[in-house]
Amino acid sequence: MDIRLLDRQDAAEFVRLRLEALAREPHAFARTPEDPLPWPPESVASQLCPVPEGNFLVGAFAGPRMTGQAGFFRLEGAKERHKGRIWGVYVTEAARGQGVAKAMLARMLARVRTYPGLEQVSLSVAATQVAARNLYDALGFRVYGGTSDVR
Repeated sequence: MDIRLLDRQDAAEFVRLRLEALAREPHAFARTPEDPLPWPPESVASQLCPVPEGNFLVGAFAGPRMTGQAGFFRLEGAKERHKGRIWGVYVTEAARGQGVAKAMLARMLARVRTYPGLEQVSLSVAATQVAARNLYDALGFRVYGGTSDVR
């Protein structure tokens, strides 16, 4: 399993897996497959480029096929720049139970721990996503005001 930052060349696989995630796990995400992507299709590739000390996405690959994905964004306002958020964590059904999500999140957390001034990383998880909740607990996230945070 290859876990790496996504870039322009991963756009088609990112969109394919994102749409699969929304269709297969409708209660785990705020969007639905019918909702438009947050970026126009022609700009997805540019949105995948990592930003130094800011936003990025990771993917898990089995050969050329993406089997997992997760994103991170850092709030930009002067009073909020100390906060970041993990979003869109998804692993295909066939790749579950193999440590893929844990490896992706460990890679993400290692990267954001190098960000100057970043003090808090949060994420949201549906109450029905027991395996995800257990993983987030194991990684040090704690429930805080209805969301789970790691410091």
